[in-house]
Amino acid sequence: MQVVSKCVDGKTGEVKIPGFYDHVAKLTKEEKKSFKRCGFSVAKFMEDHAFKSIRVKKAMDVMKRIWAQPTFEIHGVTGGYTGPGIKTIVPPRGEVKCSVRLVPDQDPAKVMRHITKHVKKLNPDVEVVPLGALAPYKGVTEGPWADLTGDCVEFGFGKRPVFVREGGSIGAVLTMEKVLECPIMFLGLSLPEHGYHAPNENFDWQQAGGGIASFAEFFRRSAEMPKRAG
Repeated sequence: MQVVSKCVDGKTGEVKIPGFYDHVAKLTKEEKKSFKRCGFSVAKFMEDHAFKSIRVKKAMDVMKRIWAQPTFEIHGVTGGYTGPGIKTIVPPRGEVKCSVRLVPDQDPAKVMRHITKHVKKLNPDVEVVPLGALAPYKGVTEGPWADLTGDCVEFGFGKRPVFVREGGSIGAVLTMEKVLECPIMFLGLSLPEHGYHAPNENFDWQQAGGGIASFAEFFRRSAEMPKRAG
């Protein structure tokens, strides 16, 4: 746990691994404007996710952290006796399961090397075992396809959307873009209050209805787009 505490600050969320932030792409002025226009509310965010407290309270700071900054997360710690009651044993080994959420311009292999080097420097006996990696992907927000997507969302929901980001692991996206040689557009419909990945995950008909209309309009109009548009 001493090694873990020197990898990430549990109070601030700051990653302490040298070189970790070297290639993090900065938000553009247009992206910051879109964030500000998106209607994000810290109070609503906390309510939707049942948070009692969060590390920062300014809306822009929260949005940057959840949409544009990399993270180092601890998901589980095992070791020693974990059954009922108490055992006064000294565990022979321990294990920490963690993940890193990457953002544009970060390279998984380089980040892994930074982590391994840092951990080995702290404690040479700790074994670092990488189990998988996905390169970060940033969707298209400018050009004819982005404009078309905006038009279709406005058609389905009656409001012009703004572009924000969302953390997730969709490993096929880069492969699809490369193999199919076509732009990939994300049209998200779920809302925070839908509790995605939670036990009470749900999806309401208002979003579904607007989504059906938006997708139908997108497919109709995309068929009229030039083959190499964008």
